[in-house]
Amino acid sequence: MQASVDAAVLSQMQKRGQITGCIVDGPLAFDNAISLDSKEEKGIQSEVAGNADILVCPYIEVGNTLYKSFTYFAGAKVAGIISGAKAPIVLTSRADSAESKIYSLAFALLTS
Repeated sequence: MQASVDAAVLSQMQKRGQITGCIVDGPLAFDNAISLDSKEEKGIQSEVAGNADILVCPYIEVGNTLYKSFTYFAGAKVAGIISGAKAPIVLTSRADSAESKIYSLAFALLTS
């Protein structure tokens, strides 16, 4: 799958020093990225697995589903941006709280 290849490439780029200031690992399934129990059960050796701070989604539809699942099912405080352009693109939903919209703006400023 192209998303898995892309994740592996990003991981390798970080190991080579082409991506700095963070630890990148992947591809990781969602459960492996966020659950230490899942990481241990599957025997995954990774600094990121079970402790991911940021999840990168391969398509906007995947990101939207994940974002709204966090918001509606878990009451999460979220921020949404698209990165990779000349400047981050703030991506919010009309249904987002004012707090989430401010988080998205702040996140965009921090990454620019």
